[in-house]
Amino acid sequence: MPVGATEPLALPGRFAPMPERKHKRRVPKKIHAYFVGFAIVFAMLVLAGFARSFFLPMAKGTLEKPLVVHVHGALFFAWTALLALQAFLAATRRLRLHRKIGSFAGWLIIPMLLMGTIVAARDTIHDYYAGDGDAALSFFYGELADLAMFGLLAGAAMLLRDKPEFHKRWVIMGSLGLLGAAIGRIHEISAFGLYIFVGLIASVVAFDIASRRGIHIATLVGAAVLLAMNLTEEPIGNTSVWISASHRLLGV
Repeated sequence: MPVGATEPLALPGRFAPMPERKHKRRVPKKIHAYFVGFAIVFAMLVLAGFARSFFLPMAKGTLEKPLVVHVHGALFFAWTALLALQAFLAATRRLRLHRKIGSFAGWLIIPMLLMGTIVAARDTIHDYYAGDGDAALSFFYGELADLAMFGLLAGAAMLLRDKPEFHKRWVIMGSLGLLGAAIGRIHEISAFGLYIFVGLIASVVAFDIASRRGIHIATLVGAAVLLAMNLTEEPIGNTSVWISASHRLLGV
């Protein structure tokens, strides 16, 4: 060894410098059971809401509705069934099938919005002439707002299928826009509709806190859309501007 050269000291193993570790981002824990539970609660409310006015009369052969109502019902019940199925597939790690079915479910949104608007307009005209008057027109705004909640969030969820954290939250939160029609038909709990609506939104917040110790931005955006549109339905629907516009729109 050349004079003056120094040899690195060999440190004992427990004193050897530790290799530098790259910082790893904490991955939120996946609580798939929550999404399955949410879908089950949603489906039960839908089935209970339409059992008296749709399912039981259909089973008895006494349901007399035009074709447009049957098509509307088939689309909305298909979404409910797919919501439950997709939650189950994701929970059981059948992600390839989940994605294939999801691409089909996305094509339901526009027909659902179209048929929902047609049926809501039809029912509003009927109720207006049946004696409800401007109250029917005010309620019509609420129905359109519910459809808008669904369309905005569920549509955004389909556009962000490659971002699972946004996609799964906005799918279930968008579905809440469809729940008002079902809860309103369950006389025993219809008075608590707003509390159920807010409670289900709060459950998404609770899921975030339990799984990632913080509230995801998708949850904040979804909650803001749902609450802003839901809580302004009555004030806007009762304005003279809306009443006048709906008179012209529906020709009543």
